[in-house]
Amino acid sequence: MSIEPLDLLIVGAGPAGLLASCIASKLGLSHRVAEARSGLHTEPSAHVLKTHTMEIYRRIGIADKISCLSTPVELQRCIPWCESIGGLTYGRLDLTGKKGRVARFTDISPVHSENLPQSLLEPLLHARAIELAGGVDPVHFNSKFQTYTEEDTLVSATILANGREETVRARYLIGADGAASGVRRAAGIPMEGPSLIAQFLAIHIKSDMRPFLERNPGVVFFVRSIGREGFFIMHQPVGSQVFMMRYDPKVTPFESFDETKCKAIMDEVMGAPHAYSLAAIDTWAMSAQIAARYRKGRVFLIGDAGHRFPPTGGLGLNTGVEDVENLIWKLGAVLRGQASDGLLDSYEVECRPIALRNTAQSVSNHARTREVDDALGCQDGNDIFATAIRELASSPDHPRRLAVQAAIDAQVRHFAFLELEMAAVAAKGAFIEPKRAIALPVPDEEGYQPCFAPGHPVPHLWVEPERSTIDCLAFDRFTLFAPEQHSAMWQRAIAALPRGGMPVSLVPLRRDARSEKASAADYWGETPFALLVRPDGRIAWVEPGTLPDAGAALAKAMTCVLAGTIVDIKEAA
Repeated sequence: MSIEPLDLLIVGAGPAGLLASCIASKLGLSHRVAEARSGLHTEPSAHVLKTHTMEIYRRIGIADKISCLSTPVELQRCIPWCESIGGLTYGRLDLTGKKGRVARFTDISPVHSENLPQSLLEPLLHARAIELAGGVDPVHFNSKFQTYTEEDTLVSATILANGREETVRARYLIGADGAASGVRRAAGIPMEGPSLIAQFLAIHIKSDMRPFLERNPGVVFFVRSIGREGFFIMHQPVGSQVFMMRYDPKVTPFESFDETKCKAIMDEVMGAPHAYSLAAIDTWAMSAQIAARYRKGRVFLIGDAGHRFPPTGGLGLNTGVEDVENLIWKLGAVLRGQASDGLLDSYEVECRPIALRNTAQSVSNHARTREVDDALGCQDGNDIFATAIRELASSPDHPRRLAVQAAIDAQVRHFAFLELEMAAVAAKGAFIEPKRAIALPVPDEEGYQPCFAPGHPVPHLWVEPERSTIDCLAFDRFTLFAPEQHSAMWQRAIAALPRGGMPVSLVPLRRDARSEKASAADYWGETPFALLVRPDGRIAWVEPGTLPDAGAALAKAMTCVLAGTIVDIKEAA
């Protein structure tokens, strides 16, 4: 008797793969997550969770748990540049008012960014994946992907599970297996961009850093001293911290960094007596690469399998989360017969440009830190740098210190920029060209401007106390936001949609439904209108105005979007 193929085979149980499992379960899709490791990630790795990422985690039910474990905002409000953690601080980027539950975020979202290491995030995602799968663990550890073959309606993957080969059949294969993706290699998809910008040594320690943080709060410390350069990531005030430093393996082999040598490095970095334990020593290559394709037949890439960024800006994990949010609902719609295969092509059209933007921003962030180094003089030889350190220590008003602080202040986009905090605007994709003027009641702030335009994420408004527009979304259906006074008309339009299609839920919107920035009436402009929002939270269609037949207009909009008809919103505008 043949075994019914799975809907999805997800390879990789990192943040992208585990989130994909959670959403797949919400959609009722049969799936398995194959993970080569024997368990979850033990290194802290990624730690920045952007605001939009937290919105998605709110949708799957783990945002509150993340917030409970996240670094307290008062301990992460600064980014210091220093000689050592406990020594001279040259200057600091003050992020007061830009972190935590502050107006900057509460004006535009029901959540805010958090700082939590990947080693603590993954267990939360895994536990939620088990809950959503009905108590059955969807993750199969010690299961290494080998290769696959593709037929008309499915893929057959060879998995080495606990040393034994098995064949897993699924309708679609998702590569969520990281930068060295075996799925990507098996699909023959090349990476584009530089494979090596710099080689780094990572020294992972465990300690209680609160004595340092009480005097010098910070989440990332840029350490610059005579003979030592790197950055110290405060993943947890008590727990894991990591020091990263560039090195040339041709000059200094990785094997030479033994425990004694690494402890000597860490003692220098601390700059004061401090108890810590050495947890791990590793090496990694900074690159800036994007997969040439995100799809090949029935194979899709998400997360680091599709893009590799410098860590400057913390965009890698967050970009992967957007990949998952965009892809899984589309797969569900196609598998249920509610959408055509063309909708799946829109995944690459919409998400790859976002990864390209984020890659460019990460590379720019990395390069711009050199502006501070130039002001410090640390690239001009030890004698000049030693003189600069004496000048910096001499007076808070010394011209050198003022120049260094100005260069540090110019780094703010690296660490706090709303355009990169929120869901990116998709300039091209499965949307419908707007046929009416779109009001812009909220001024652009740090590159982010919420509005009711197709391709944009639906803006946050409080529909009722403690219920945001974001909370009204569901992964298995579209959401139609319509003026309260027009609810009956739109309910009839929804009822007239063809049976068996993708469901649409109506959310009546009062004129005074608002965020701290604007009300629904402000977004409507002169005339109220309805807003069709996809399961991933992006606006698909805006009612063009007076409609002789609302039902026919809504049905046509749904048909176009679910067919994957690609529209260039910028050109249409």
